[in-house]
Amino acid sequence: MEKFRIVLVSPKFGGNVGMVARAMKNFGFEDLRLVRPRAKLDEEAYARAVVRAADILALAQTHDDFEDAIKGCGLVIGTSRRYGVRKKKVISPREMAELLKDSPPRQKVALVFGSEDIGLTEQELKHCPWVVGIHPGTEFEVLSLSHAVAIVLYELNLALGAPVESRKKLADTGDLEAMYAHLEQALSEIGFLEQGDPRRMMLAFRSLFNRAMLTAKEVKMVRGMLRQMRWKKGD
Repeated sequence: MEKFRIVLVSPKFGGNVGMVARAMKNFGFEDLRLVRPRAKLDEEAYARAVVRAADILALAQTHDDFEDAIKGCGLVIGTSRRYGVRKKKVISPREMAELLKDSPPRQKVALVFGSEDIGLTEQELKHCPWVVGIHPGTEFEVLSLSHAVAIVLYELNLALGAPVESRKKLADTGDLEAMYAHLEQALSEIGFLEQGDPRRMMLAFRSLFNRAMLTAKEVKMVRGMLRQMRWKKGD
């Protein structure tokens, strides 16, 4: 995500800037720029950022001119809650993320968010060939600055980020096959499987357990249940 630069133009509240830093840390972004900020990076800003995102605030660069903040970026993407922005095509965060899949990997991209009260000016939007709008289609579409940033960064992370490896170690095929054999035996003993076509029902059970993505520990738990069931039947 190092190709992306998050630009906040004239943010008004330090707490909001802190929450933006927190969202950036959550989704793997680091480069924060502030243009003519009215907000101070004070105790509230750092409190909202939480400790792990404090480095983003500490390293944030401040610019007097909007053009300086986007300097070096090959693509500048603005955001607006207005539907008609000087005849520019307004796209959704998801459409933006899909379009960026084809952008050159080394091209710097600036994501620009306006202030809480007035948004981006026409002068600033003229630098933005793309404008992103978040329109849920409800009667109240006004999002806070940090929420808007979080939605846009989430979509980018989802589309462009590396897939997250599962945190749990799944059971291997040998353990699963032993469990299925154990299950078929136990269900046959209690007369649950259809006599004419037990294979069809076992395929349904395989589909059920495969969707659950069982760990080795969970397989042992199922087999323990089956042993207990057979023991009770023996009584």
